[in-house]
Amino acid sequence: MVPAANQAAGRQHEIQLRRNDYMRVPAPAQLQRAELSKAILRVFSDDEKKGGLYFDSGLFPVVRPALQQWTREFASGPVPLWAWMGTRKFAWLDHAGLLDMEWSERKPRLIPKLDLFNPQAQDLIVKLFAQLAHQPVQGILVQDDLTLLSGEGLSNWGKASFTRASGLAADRKRMLTEGSLHNRVWEDLKVGRVAETLSKLVTACRQANPAIQIGLNVHYEAPLTPQRARSWYAFDARALNTAGVDLFYLMAYHRQIKAEMKLLEGDSRIYFRLMLEAALKFWGNKLAVKLQVRDWQTSELIPFSELKTYYGLIPAGVERVCFAAADPDDIPLIVKIIGPAR
Repeated sequence: MVPAANQAAGRQHEIQLRRNDYMRVPAPAQLQRAELSKAILRVFSDDEKKGGLYFDSGLFPVVRPALQQWTREFASGPVPLWAWMGTRKFAWLDHAGLLDMEWSERKPRLIPKLDLFNPQAQDLIVKLFAQLAHQPVQGILVQDDLTLLSGEGLSNWGKASFTRASGLAADRKRMLTEGSLHNRVWEDLKVGRVAETLSKLVTACRQANPAIQIGLNVHYEAPLTPQRARSWYAFDARALNTAGVDLFYLMAYHRQIKAEMKLLEGDSRIYFRLMLEAALKFWGNKLAVKLQVRDWQTSELIPFSELKTYYGLIPAGVERVCFAAADPDDIPLIVKIIGPAR
Protein backbone atom coordinates (compact mmCIF):
# COMPACT_ATOMS: atom_id res chain seq x y z
CA MET A 1 0.00 0.00 0.00
CA VAL A 2 2.89 2.40 0.64
CA PRO A 3 4.04 4.13 -2.59
CA ALA A 4 7.61 4.17 -3.76
CA ALA A 5 10.08 6.54 -2.09
CA ASN A 6 10.21 8.84 -5.12
CA GLN A 7 6.48 9.58 -4.83
CA ALA A 8 7.09 13.22 -3.88
CA ALA A 9 8.87 14.22 -7.08
CA GLY A 10 7.44 17.59 -8.11
CA ARG A 11 5.21 17.77 -5.05
CA GLN A 12 4.80 21.16 -3.36
CA HIS A 13 5.08 21.42 0.41
CA GLU A 14 3.57 24.17 2.52
CA ILE A 15 3.55 25.21 6.16
CA GLN A 16 0.58 26.54 8.12
CA LEU A 17 1.64 28.16 11.39
CA ARG A 18 -0.62 27.37 14.32
CA ARG A 19 -0.35 30.52 16.40
CA ASN A 20 -0.82 34.20 15.73
CA ASP A 21 1.38 35.72 18.44
CA TYR A 22 4.75 35.33 16.74
CA MET A 23 6.77 38.52 16.86
CA ARG A 24 8.61 37.22 13.82
CA VAL A 25 7.91 34.42 11.39
CA PRO A 26 10.37 32.36 9.34
CA ALA A 27 11.96 34.49 6.62
CA PRO A 28 11.00 33.59 3.05
CA ALA A 29 14.61 32.61 2.31
CA GLN A 30 14.57 30.14 5.22
CA LEU A 31 11.35 28.58 3.93
CA GLN A 32 12.80 28.36 0.43
CA ARG A 33 15.89 26.55 1.75
CA ALA A 34 13.54 24.11 3.47
CA GLU A 35 11.79 23.58 0.10
CA LEU A 36 8.52 24.97 1.45
CA SER A 37 6.57 26.69 -1.31
CA LYS A 38 4.01 28.59 0.75
CA ALA A 39 3.51 30.06 4.23
CA ILE A 40 0.00 30.28 5.69
CA LEU A 41 -0.35 32.59 8.68
CA ARG A 42 -3.31 32.95 11.01
CA VAL A 43 -4.80 36.45 10.98
CA PHE A 44 -7.58 36.03 13.55
CA SER A 45 -7.86 35.14 17.22
CA ASP A 46 -10.89 33.40 18.72
CA ASP A 47 -10.00 34.29 22.30
CA GLU A 48 -13.11 35.46 24.16
CA LYS A 49 -11.41 38.32 26.02
CA LYS A 50 -8.42 39.21 23.85
CA GLY A 51 -9.66 38.13 20.44
CA GLY A 52 -9.76 40.06 17.20
CA LEU A 53 -7.91 40.33 13.93
CA TYR A 54 -4.26 40.78 13.00
CA PHE A 55 -5.06 43.29 10.27
CA ASP A 56 -7.25 46.39 10.09
CA SER A 57 -10.52 45.49 8.40
CA GLY A 58 -12.52 48.46 9.63
CA LEU A 59 -15.12 45.91 10.77
CA PHE A 60 -13.71 43.96 13.74
CA PRO A 61 -11.29 44.82 16.57
CA VAL A 62 -7.56 44.61 15.90
CA VAL A 63 -5.30 42.73 18.32
CA ARG A 64 -2.22 44.16 16.61
CA PRO A 65 -1.52 44.88 12.92
CA ALA A 66 0.93 41.97 12.58
CA LEU A 67 -0.03 41.26 8.97
CA GLN A 68 1.60 44.55 7.96
CA GLN A 69 4.95 43.34 9.28
CA TRP A 70 4.54 39.88 7.74
CA THR A 71 3.67 41.21 4.29
CA ARG A 72 6.68 43.53 4.35
CA GLU A 73 8.96 40.58 5.09
CA PHE A 74 7.41 38.49 2.31
CA ALA A 75 7.13 41.28 -0.27
CA SER A 76 8.79 40.27 -3.53
CA GLY A 77 10.22 37.20 -1.79
CA PRO A 78 10.48 33.68 -3.19
CA VAL A 79 7.66 32.23 -1.04
CA PRO A 80 4.03 33.38 -1.30
CA LEU A 81 2.19 34.42 1.84
CA TRP A 82 -1.39 33.31 2.50
CA ALA A 83 -3.71 34.47 5.27
CA TRP A 84 -5.76 31.95 7.26
CA MET A 85 -9.08 33.55 8.23
CA GLY A 86 -12.20 32.49 10.14
CA THR A 87 -15.64 33.19 8.71
CA ARG A 88 -18.32 33.10 11.39
CA LYS A 89 -17.07 31.74 14.73
CA PHE A 90 -15.55 34.39 16.98
CA ALA A 91 -15.84 33.97 20.75
CA TRP A 92 -15.73 37.74 21.26
CA LEU A 93 -18.78 38.53 19.12
CA ASP A 94 -21.37 40.39 21.21
CA HIS A 95 -23.86 41.67 18.61
CA ALA A 96 -26.88 39.54 19.48
CA GLY A 97 -28.77 40.61 16.36
CA LEU A 98 -26.14 39.01 14.11
CA LEU A 99 -25.68 35.78 16.04
CA ASP A 100 -26.98 32.34 15.19
CA MET A 101 -29.34 30.25 17.32
CA GLU A 102 -28.53 26.63 18.16
CA TRP A 103 -30.80 23.97 19.60
CA SER A 104 -28.76 22.28 22.30
CA GLU A 105 -29.71 20.21 25.33
CA ARG A 106 -33.42 20.60 24.55
CA LYS A 107 -33.34 24.39 24.49
CA PRO A 108 -32.32 27.19 22.13
CA ARG A 109 -29.27 29.30 22.82
CA LEU A 110 -27.39 32.08 21.11
CA ILE A 111 -23.94 31.02 19.94
CA PRO A 112 -20.93 33.22 19.04
CA LYS A 113 -21.27 32.51 15.33
CA LEU A 114 -22.56 34.85 12.67
CA ASP A 115 -25.99 33.84 11.37
CA LEU A 116 -25.65 32.86 7.70
CA PHE A 117 -29.39 33.31 7.19
CA ASN A 118 -29.23 36.92 8.35
CA PRO A 119 -28.38 39.01 5.25
CA GLN A 120 -26.56 41.59 7.36
CA ALA A 121 -24.35 38.93 8.97
CA GLN A 122 -23.65 37.23 5.65
CA ASP A 123 -22.75 40.59 4.13
CA LEU A 124 -20.37 41.24 7.03
CA ILE A 125 -18.51 38.00 6.28
CA VAL A 126 -18.23 38.88 2.60
CA LYS A 127 -16.97 42.40 3.36
CA LEU A 128 -14.46 41.04 5.87
CA PHE A 129 -12.88 38.75 3.27
CA ALA A 130 -12.90 41.48 0.62
CA GLN A 131 -10.94 43.68 3.02
CA LEU A 132 -8.47 40.86 3.58
CA ALA A 133 -8.08 40.38 -0.18
CA HIS A 134 -7.01 44.05 -0.41
CA GLN A 135 -3.99 43.19 1.76
CA PRO A 136 -0.74 42.27 -0.04
CA VAL A 137 -1.22 38.50 0.34
CA GLN A 138 -1.24 35.96 -2.47
CA GLY A 139 -4.01 33.80 -1.08
CA ILE A 140 -6.60 33.25 1.65
CA LEU A 141 -7.35 29.98 3.45
CA VAL A 142 -10.98 29.87 4.61
CA GLN A 143 -11.34 28.36 8.09
CA ASP A 144 -13.43 25.23 8.63
CA ASP A 145 -16.14 27.21 10.46
CA LEU A 146 -17.97 27.95 7.20
CA THR A 147 -20.49 25.27 8.13
CA LEU A 148 -23.93 24.93 9.67
CA LEU A 149 -23.81 22.15 12.25
CA SER A 150 -26.84 19.93 12.76
CA GLY A 151 -28.42 22.03 15.52
CA GLU A 152 -27.50 25.42 14.08
CA GLY A 153 -29.32 27.87 11.84
CA LEU A 154 -32.49 27.97 13.96
CA SER A 155 -32.62 31.75 14.31
CA ASN A 156 -35.72 33.67 13.31
CA TRP A 157 -33.96 34.35 10.01
CA GLY A 158 -33.30 30.65 9.50
CA LYS A 159 -36.84 29.57 10.30
CA ALA A 160 -38.29 32.29 8.08
CA SER A 161 -36.02 31.16 5.24
CA PHE A 162 -37.25 27.58 5.73
CA THR A 163 -40.91 28.58 5.50
CA ARG A 164 -40.31 30.87 2.54
CA ALA A 165 -38.40 28.19 0.61
CA SER A 166 -40.68 25.24 1.40
CA GLY A 167 -44.11 26.59 2.25
CA LEU A 168 -43.97 24.45 5.40
CA ALA A 169 -44.31 25.67 8.96
CA ALA A 170 -40.94 25.96 10.70
CA ASP A 171 -41.35 23.16 13.23
CA ARG A 172 -38.02 22.78 15.01
CA LYS A 173 -38.61 19.17 16.08
CA ARG A 174 -39.50 18.05 12.56
CA MET A 175 -36.63 20.03 11.04
CA LEU A 176 -34.19 18.12 13.25
CA THR A 177 -35.80 14.67 12.85
CA GLU A 178 -33.55 12.73 10.50
CA GLY A 179 -35.31 11.45 7.39
CA SER A 180 -38.40 13.61 7.72
CA LEU A 181 -39.57 15.87 4.89
CA HIS A 182 -38.86 18.91 7.04
CA ASN A 183 -35.34 17.62 7.73
CA ARG A 184 -34.56 16.98 4.06
CA VAL A 185 -35.74 20.45 3.08
CA TRP A 186 -33.82 22.01 5.98
CA GLU A 187 -30.62 20.17 5.08
CA ASP A 188 -30.88 21.29 1.44
CA LEU A 189 -31.48 24.86 2.57
CA LYS A 190 -28.45 24.89 4.87
CA VAL A 191 -26.22 23.34 2.19
CA GLY A 192 -27.38 26.02 -0.23
CA ARG A 193 -26.70 28.83 2.23
CA VAL A 194 -23.16 27.64 2.96
CA ALA A 195 -22.43 27.31 -0.77
CA GLU A 196 -23.95 30.72 -1.49
CA THR A 197 -21.87 32.37 1.24
CA LEU A 198 -18.68 30.80 -0.10
CA SER A 199 -19.51 31.86 -3.66
CA LYS A 200 -20.17 35.46 -2.58
CA LEU A 201 -16.98 35.46 -0.51
CA VAL A 202 -14.87 34.24 -3.45
CA THR A 203 -16.46 36.72 -5.84
CA ALA A 204 -15.83 39.63 -3.46
CA CYS A 205 -12.20 38.60 -2.99
CA ARG A 206 -11.61 38.39 -6.74
CA GLN A 207 -13.21 41.79 -7.26
CA ALA A 208 -10.82 43.22 -4.66
CA ASN A 209 -7.82 41.37 -6.10
CA PRO A 210 -8.24 39.40 -9.35
CA ALA A 211 -4.99 37.51 -8.72
CA ILE A 212 -5.92 36.26 -5.23
CA GLN A 213 -6.17 32.51 -4.69
CA ILE A 214 -8.71 30.96 -2.33
CA GLY A 215 -8.36 27.74 -0.38
CA LEU A 216 -11.03 26.03 1.73
CA ASN A 217 -10.47 23.83 4.77
CA VAL A 218 -12.41 20.57 4.39
CA HIS A 219 -13.44 18.15 7.15
CA TYR A 220 -12.05 14.63 6.85
CA GLU A 221 -15.51 13.03 6.62
CA ALA A 222 -16.21 14.56 3.21
CA PRO A 223 -14.37 12.13 0.86
CA LEU A 224 -15.61 8.78 2.24
CA THR A 225 -18.88 9.74 3.96
CA PRO A 226 -20.26 12.68 1.97
CA GLN A 227 -23.77 12.29 3.40
CA ARG A 228 -22.41 12.56 6.93
CA ALA A 229 -20.50 15.73 5.96
CA ARG A 230 -23.72 17.06 4.47
CA SER A 231 -25.89 16.36 7.51
CA TRP A 232 -23.28 17.27 10.15
CA TYR A 233 -21.74 20.35 8.53
CA ALA A 234 -24.00 21.30 5.60
CA PHE A 235 -20.91 20.59 3.49
CA ASP A 236 -21.68 19.35 -0.01
CA ALA A 237 -18.55 18.96 -2.12
CA ARG A 238 -20.40 19.14 -5.43
CA ALA A 239 -22.24 22.32 -4.42
CA LEU A 240 -19.02 23.96 -3.22
CA ASN A 241 -17.11 22.95 -6.35
CA THR A 242 -18.96 25.64 -8.28
CA ALA A 243 -17.89 28.46 -5.92
CA GLY A 244 -14.57 29.14 -7.67
CA VAL A 245 -12.26 27.81 -4.95
CA ASP A 246 -8.70 27.15 -6.14
CA LEU A 247 -7.62 24.55 -3.56
CA PHE A 248 -9.44 22.22 -1.18
CA TYR A 249 -7.38 21.66 1.97
CA LEU A 250 -8.39 18.27 3.37
CA MET A 251 -7.76 18.19 7.13
CA ALA A 252 -6.26 14.68 7.13
CA TYR A 253 -5.27 14.88 10.78
CA HIS A 254 -4.47 11.24 11.51
CA ARG A 255 -4.42 11.44 15.31
CA GLN A 256 -7.72 13.29 15.41
CA ILE A 257 -9.30 10.80 12.99
CA LYS A 258 -7.99 7.81 14.94
CA ALA A 259 -9.30 9.18 18.25
CA GLU A 260 -12.72 10.30 17.00
CA MET A 261 -13.37 7.11 15.05
CA LYS A 262 -11.83 4.89 17.79
CA LEU A 263 -9.60 3.11 15.25
CA LEU A 264 -6.74 0.74 15.87
CA GLU A 265 -3.46 1.86 14.30
CA GLY A 266 -3.70 -0.50 11.34
CA ASP A 267 -7.28 0.55 10.62
CA SER A 268 -6.28 4.20 10.97
CA ARG A 269 -3.68 3.83 8.24
CA ILE A 270 -6.13 2.05 5.93
CA TYR A 271 -8.77 4.74 6.48
CA PHE A 272 -6.19 7.48 5.88
CA ARG A 273 -5.12 6.00 2.55
CA LEU A 274 -8.69 5.31 1.34
CA MET A 275 -9.75 8.83 2.36
CA LEU A 276 -6.95 10.39 0.32
CA GLU A 277 -7.59 8.17 -2.70
CA ALA A 278 -11.25 9.25 -2.69
CA ALA A 279 -10.31 12.91 -2.23
CA LEU A 280 -7.77 12.76 -5.07
CA LYS A 281 -10.33 11.18 -7.36
CA PHE A 282 -12.81 13.96 -6.60
CA TRP A 283 -10.60 17.07 -6.44
CA GLY A 284 -7.59 16.07 -8.53
CA ASN A 285 -4.97 18.80 -8.72
CA LYS A 286 -7.12 21.07 -6.54
CA LEU A 287 -6.46 18.83 -3.53
CA ALA A 288 -4.03 19.82 -0.77
CA VAL A 289 -3.51 17.29 2.02
CA LYS A 290 -2.99 18.68 5.51
CA LEU A 291 -0.83 16.66 7.94
CA GLN A 292 -0.84 17.54 11.63
CA VAL A 293 2.63 18.14 13.02
CA ARG A 294 1.63 18.47 16.67
CA ASP A 295 -0.77 16.64 18.95
CA TRP A 296 -3.94 18.67 19.49
CA GLN A 297 -4.22 17.75 23.17
CA THR A 298 -0.61 18.13 24.34
CA SER A 299 0.81 20.43 21.62
CA GLU A 300 3.84 18.13 21.54
CA LEU A 301 5.59 17.35 18.27
CA ILE A 302 4.50 14.09 16.67
CA PRO A 303 7.49 11.70 16.39
CA PHE A 304 9.36 11.53 13.10
CA SER A 305 8.62 7.85 12.47
CA GLU A 306 4.88 8.36 12.87
CA LEU A 307 4.76 11.39 10.59
CA LYS A 308 6.97 9.72 8.00
CA THR A 309 4.66 6.68 7.95
CA TYR A 310 1.54 8.75 7.26
CA TYR A 311 3.38 10.93 4.76
CA GLY A 312 4.31 7.72 2.95
CA LEU A 313 0.63 6.77 2.70
CA ILE A 314 -0.21 9.87 0.65
CA PRO A 315 -0.95 8.81 -2.96
CA ALA A 316 1.68 9.79 -5.50
CA GLY A 317 -0.86 11.87 -7.44
CA VAL A 318 -1.30 14.36 -4.59
CA GLU A 319 0.52 17.50 -5.70
CA ARG A 320 0.38 19.52 -2.45
CA VAL A 321 0.98 18.67 1.19
CA CYS A 322 0.54 21.26 3.94
CA PHE A 323 2.10 20.73 7.36
CA ALA A 324 -0.32 22.10 9.96
CA ALA A 325 -0.45 23.54 12.50
CA ALA A 326 3.26 24.02 13.00
CA ASP A 327 5.63 26.33 14.80
CA PRO A 328 8.76 27.81 13.19
CA ASP A 329 10.89 25.45 15.31
CA ASP A 330 9.23 22.48 13.57
CA ILE A 331 10.81 23.23 10.19
CA PRO A 332 13.81 20.89 10.69
CA LEU A 333 11.41 17.99 11.35
CA ILE A 334 9.38 18.86 8.25
CA VAL A 335 12.58 18.92 6.16
CA LYS A 336 13.34 15.37 7.34
CA ILE A 337 9.81 14.21 6.50
CA ILE A 338 9.88 15.46 2.91
CA GLY A 339 13.44 14.35 2.35
CA PRO A 340 14.37 11.06 0.65
CA ALA A 341 13.88 7.81 2.52
CA ARG A 342 17.02 6.62 4.33
